[in-house]
Amino acid sequence: MFSSSRRNRVPLFLAGSMIAVAAAGSLLHGSGGMAASSAAAAAGQAAPPKTPDVIYVPTPPGVVAEMLKVAEVKPGNVVYDLGCGDGRIVISAAKDFGARGIGVDIDPKRIEESNANAKTAGVTDKVKFLQQDLFEMDFRDADVVALYLLNSLNVRLRPKLLAELKPGARVVSHAFNMGDWKPDRSLTPEGRNVYLWVIPARVEGNWTGTLQTAAGEKPFTLALTQKYQDLSGTVTVDGKSAPLAGSSRMNGDRMELAVAAGNDLGLGTPPPGQGEMKWTARASGDALTGESAAGKWTARRAAATPATPATNPPAAKD
Repeated sequence: MFSSSRRNRVPLFLAGSMIAVAAAGSLLHGSGGMAASSAAAAAGQAAPPKTPDVIYVPTPPGVVAEMLKVAEVKPGNVVYDLGCGDGRIVISAAKDFGARGIGVDIDPKRIEESNANAKTAGVTDKVKFLQQDLFEMDFRDADVVALYLLNSLNVRLRPKLLAELKPGARVVSHAFNMGDWKPDRSLTPEGRNVYLWVIPARVEGNWTGTLQTAAGEKPFTLALTQKYQDLSGTVTVDGKSAPLAGSSRMNGDRMELAVAAGNDLGLGTPPPGQGEMKWTARASGDALTGESAAGKWTARRAAATPATPATNPPAAKD
């Protein structure tokens, strides 16, 4: 993780959290780093190579295994480790889970070490290591992204993760969170904090749908507001509206809506003892295909719905 650097002092521990594996050199995006490169370019000189600001401390093997398990790494998955250090996460993903791995680090010594470790593990055909800045990486093909950074760097990386990763991709972090983006799961292997997020499909907007009931088709509208995986809004049928309950959410491309009970919309009755009706669906672009207690339903998003992702609000300060 981060230790102290020439310009930025970062504590070796934070309120009992274990030291984090940093993407070496990523602090060059902070004070002084980019300015130095710009000054060199203005003077007609080649920009100096980016060098690590911090020392590296590895993730314990047991925590690596639990990170890959909670991220549900499967054979054929593509796993990126942003700030890969000695390569242990992608090497384990390849050797123990049958995945393909890509490690990224800005320190050439770490890349050299990672390649040597991959050779020893016999997985050079399944992994590769890139000396590159993680904020400039193209990781759109990732099924899983592993992190061991600071909270502030996770928050800076968050918009890129949400914008570029496909719905259902998993992000797993050792020790540090994503600000106001709540994890879908959290656990504490070996006393360490591990957090998991599933990239949600973007479904905010106004939808027009049809419910196939025993009495025939029933049209409805659905107005959705989205913050990360959490959904809110209303369902409207024949001029009557019912709010969505707080448990409405996305899990990748899978939608689960909880329609508050006590609203006579003719769209089904909650199970005994429950205060809401469950509607489920799968999102695919501007189409929803789902089921409810009243029957199957489909919906399409209105063309006028803005395309800006509600799952990607401005980065929060932490």
